[in-house]
Amino acid sequence: MEEQHHIDTQLTHEQALQAVAQASEIWGATWERQGAEGRLHLPVLAGLRHGLLSGRVWIEPAPQGSRVIFRVDDSHFRLHWTALAILVVGAAGGVAATLWPFFPSLLGVAPLAVVVALAAWVLVASRLRTSTAEDFLDIVAGSADTEHTSE
Repeated sequence: MEEQHHIDTQLTHEQALQAVAQASEIWGATWERQGAEGRLHLPVLAGLRHGLLSGRVWIEPAPQGSRVIFRVDDSHFRLHWTALAILVVGAAGGVAATLWPFFPSLLGVAPLAVVVALAAWVLVASRLRTSTAEDFLDIVAGSADTEHTSE
């Protein structure tokens, strides 16, 4: 399944390609310019997953400048297994802390269960981030605005 992302800028075709190259450097992506277009290998984060989106970038004319288009033709994602394991342990602690009124024998471990559940939240869930192709294109637009206002 191919995804397509785009953003409109007020730049010329060449300036838009320069903005993509500059945003790639900022993002840590790999940009391979091939004439009037190029290929982009974009590292992304999606919660507990991290991966790489690869695809073609080209520029089309737009009413107020140009449109930068990124078509993803290949993606690879991996799961953060360690973070998932910590969340499972935290969920078990949350269940134990919730069930102690129904099972009084769990009262002795209830305080520890609460600490485990909160620690899992602090270590993993509160730090989950996302960085998508749209975020990358926002950087392209931001570098385009910076370049446009400096002229």
